[in-house]
Amino acid sequence: MSLDLAAASDVLKVRYIGPIREQINQKTVLLSRLEKEDGFVDTSGKTFTVPIHTGRNISAGSSRTDGGTLPTAGVQQYKTAVIPNAYVYTTIKVTGPTIRATRDSAGAFVRAIDSETRGATKDMKREVNRMFNGDGTGALAYWTSADNTSGTDVDDKQGTNFVHLPKAGTITCDLIDASDHSTKVGDSIVITRGASTTTTTAVTWAGTVTGSADEDYLVKEDTLGNEIMGLRGIVSASNPPLLSGGLHGLAVASNAYWTAQSFGNSGTKRDLDLDIMQAPLDAIAMESDFDESDVSFLLANYAIRAKYVSLLQADKRFVNTMTLDGGFTAVEFNGKPMILDSQADRGRIYYIVGESLRIFRTSDFDWMDQDGAVLARVANEDAYSATLFAYMNLGCLFRNANAVLFDLND
Repeated sequence: MSLDLAAASDVLKVRYIGPIREQINQKTVLLSRLEKEDGFVDTSGKTFTVPIHTGRNISAGSSRTDGGTLPTAGVQQYKTAVIPNAYVYTTIKVTGPTIRATRDSAGAFVRAIDSETRGATKDMKREVNRMFNGDGTGALAYWTSADNTSGTDVDDKQGTNFVHLPKAGTITCDLIDASDHSTKVGDSIVITRGASTTTTTAVTWAGTVTGSADEDYLVKEDTLGNEIMGLRGIVSASNPPLLSGGLHGLAVASNAYWTAQSFGNSGTKRDLDLDIMQAPLDAIAMESDFDESDVSFLLANYAIRAKYVSLLQADKRFVNTMTLDGGFTAVEFNGKPMILDSQADRGRIYYIVGESLRIFRTSDFDWMDQDGAVLARVANEDAYSATLFAYMNLGCLFRNANAVLFDLND
């Protein structure tokens, strides 16, 4: 009998060849871009109040006859936008034996504490970047029909399979009733993502769902109403879904100026063309105190970029590129870079005036250490935990300075 690999399996070593290869997208494009625009304000307090100029002196330029009665005096009009703070956390936990076993390169490819803290920081920024692209609901995916039995299809409410659910493992979510944006029709259900088609992604779950309907949406457990506001809620002609009183306390119904330039097609998707791409830039110049030269960048998903490049090639135009900070390149439209974010909504393009947006924060990303130590003993366990936090929100100073083009085939 010969000694083969099967017989020798108990004495052979398994060689793992490091380093660890990253398999997940860690980019935080919108967050990084806003920071590069000097788009943050370090301050204190639980809310941030910003004065807004909302109206002219209506007596200005009033003509009269010779000797006629002078016009009634008018005044400049002002309101205040109130931006609430938001509190975001990530917690890690590592056992004592794991810390000891991974204390040097001979025992492991990564040291447990270093790996978990670095990974948590990247994951936290990635989640904040997702929120910056959203509308404050924290929606990760949308039900496509009334389905209360495990095994259904979800999408992005735009008819594509683009969702923010992890491809591996599970995630605990609440399913929110889209008719009132408050009722949980599924509480703490454990979601597992399945296969995708071009239009939907399959999911299964453990837990109870009752009374679900089309466009109900999944959020991370117990996060509804606590997330950072994002572009989908800000660059819009309507109030964000959770804010009936309006963005920053200013409702659209009573504040006509407090809307972004919005170019949709009544829910019917249409092909991208250069004319409709130009229209938002023209509207910014006509309807706000800014013009085309003030637009810092366009933001879109990769699929839109592909459509735009194909459009230029079909029209026998050159595809011009721009080099951005850090050596990144971007295609340009009318001298503006089109920034690509894998977490940006499908089927739309945002036109952003960097000056109009600010990240208001009372704390940047940091680890809790007020008691003098980042790592804290877990009670009755041989383990240590640490919590990363950020106190911030995305605020808008000039809502009508920005524009969105949507209902696009991508």
